[in-house]
Amino acid sequence: MIELFTKQGVSVPITTMMVWEAYRHVKQGGEASGSDGMTWEYLDTHRSKLLYGLWVRLASGSYFPKSIKAVSIPKKDGSKRVLGLPTLLDRIAQQVVRVHLEKFVEPHFHQNSYGYRPGKSMHDALSRAKFNCRQYPYVITLDIQRYFDTIPHDKLLKAVQFYCKEKWVSLYVSRWLKASIVNEDGSLTQPQSGTPQGGVISPLLSNLYLHVVFDGWMLQNYPGIRFERYADDIIIHARREQIAQSILNKLYKRFTECGLTIHPTKTQIVCLIRNALNKDVTKVHHFEMGGFVFTPQWVKEEGEWKLLILPSPSKSARKTIMDKVRSLKLHTRTGSIYVVANLLNPLIRGWQNYYCHFIKRNLNDLWRFVNRRLEKWCKWNKRMSLRKSRRWLNTLYRMQPSLFAHWSICPAY
Repeated sequence: MIELFTKQGVSVPITTMMVWEAYRHVKQGGEASGSDGMTWEYLDTHRSKLLYGLWVRLASGSYFPKSIKAVSIPKKDGSKRVLGLPTLLDRIAQQVVRVHLEKFVEPHFHQNSYGYRPGKSMHDALSRAKFNCRQYPYVITLDIQRYFDTIPHDKLLKAVQFYCKEKWVSLYVSRWLKASIVNEDGSLTQPQSGTPQGGVISPLLSNLYLHVVFDGWMLQNYPGIRFERYADDIIIHARREQIAQSILNKLYKRFTECGLTIHPTKTQIVCLIRNALNKDVTKVHHFEMGGFVFTPQWVKEEGEWKLLILPSPSKSARKTIMDKVRSLKLHTRTGSIYVVANLLNPLIRGWQNYYCHFIKRNLNDLWRFVNRRLEKWCKWNKRMSLRKSRRWLNTLYRMQPSLFAHWSICPAY
């Protein structure tokens, strides 16, 4: 291991192998270039020179990030979310520090924190929420207003320094937080708060700050209260509405003290049961998390019908899938049916793996919709009537039942 020293006397134990491993990891994450316009093709061509230069700067303490490129992407509600894309070399540098910092903070993270953590997923959070909803009828759905944009830099750096005593880590984190942002109109902005979404280290930093603001605070003040947190999506369970309201009131104060704002309208207390005692308390009997909606459903369990709170794909998730299928315009695709299958199957498998995790037949209505689109393809490409299209697909299904990924659940008839 080579250790170089900055003028301030800060030891930076970064090796060339750490930079190489970071390069291999970041390369799998996406191809979008940053403000300098460098592409992966250029980086790969000049890889040895560029990675060595990056290592020298990182190991000597002379590394400074370039400006971050702001990119707007549309949200489901019609608004836009601004992502901050560092340059490719800056992403590699962030990955180096992220791996090192994660070793210090990961052992301290709460067991009910599931977002951006090794070995944990959204399905784990949903499974835990499903289990807790059986015992606790009240739920607080906590929404933080513009969380990634409003994290206070000074408080975040204190959290980093508390868990990781190595000065070079907080030095580079500070430089990333202060890096200027190139807006889409070409103007420059100097951020006063927040950690840009799109940065490699941003998920870890945002997780660390909420660990201090929320997870640790809940463990200290409400050790018996169960919750699930995936990044900034937070669900809190309570037995009575009075308890839920008391927790929420204190959380408003806690988040304000920490420089964050709880969304006044998206945050709410949900009652998952309906009876005469709570009919005037709330009209909401469901909540959403990770593209799933938790609602009371009649389920046959051990020979008896029971009313259970189960997750199923939300309306917005279903609409997103249908819009994606429509956007493919399958009926205009020329060639054989195998071309259509190769186009659809990767998407269908992804939707099945995520949304059918709890109930395999959760998306049967959408698979029937896909079958209708396939019938339309037959009408346009084979000049068949609707009846003949269905008959042709049915014959194809009997011959090749695994041609389309969804046919094992929803056959073509």
